[in-house]
Amino acid sequence: MHLHVSLDACHQVARQRVRDLSDSGERFIDDLELDVRPACKEVGEGEAVDMTALEAARSEIETLLPTDGTRRDIDRTEGRASVVLYRAVSDSGADVIALDDPGFWRYVSLAHLWNFAVWREPAFRPNQASLDEPGPSKGRYEQYVDGRNFFNCVATRMYLRVKCLGGLEHGDLAWAVTKGTDFWRSHILRVKAGEHPAVVRAIVRRQADPATRLDTNPLREFAKQLNRSLVNVVPAMLNEDAANGMVGELWSRQLQ
Repeated sequence: MHLHVSLDACHQVARQRVRDLSDSGERFIDDLELDVRPACKEVGEGEAVDMTALEAARSEIETLLPTDGTRRDIDRTEGRASVVLYRAVSDSGADVIALDDPGFWRYVSLAHLWNFAVWREPAFRPNQASLDEPGPSKGRYEQYVDGRNFFNCVATRMYLRVKCLGGLEHGDLAWAVTKGTDFWRSHILRVKAGEHPAVVRAIVRRQADPATRLDTNPLREFAKQLNRSLVNVVPAMLNEDAANGMVGELWSRQLQ
């Protein structure tokens, strides 16, 4: 059993918070449960998800942020925070039903990751975040908390970053790539490669190494060739050596 927030309720809470941010100028909210709890309902069966770990993760993640509010090294900070979140979700006992429910991630976003999301995404800034009532369009701040797109929502993409790597055992790779925002979103999370943890690890290690890092255009060409190669490959068929060999061969073509 887990907590679920509807899409409409999520948007209402998010919009009110951004209005309040505009009025007060305060960056962070201390009590993130106050306006979320009334919007929650319990769904599913069995033992309830333990939110204690998620609350502890919120505190740990917020300590990763610069105290002066600046946005330095934002993607590597997101990578470090991703490991904290993944561990907390795992410790919470959230089952597959919860993990597949956008409403669960709306709750996580509003009750535990809101302050991080506001720091991470400029769209939340009052002078950039639209307060109009029509449904959110591309670029609006709601997409970062409403769970509709798992690759845009901050909470889900953080969880998926570690999952794509194969779990906490490889968590150090989650922040290994510098200036990696587009790398993770465009070349790992949204594409076929993201289904193959051994492949993801091989890619991340190369992109993290200044000697083998690819610029944007070569990286895009590599991704196209890799995705074509993976069409008929079952993830379990690729062990570490096989994945590394496949990635290495395609990567070397772009380094020439």
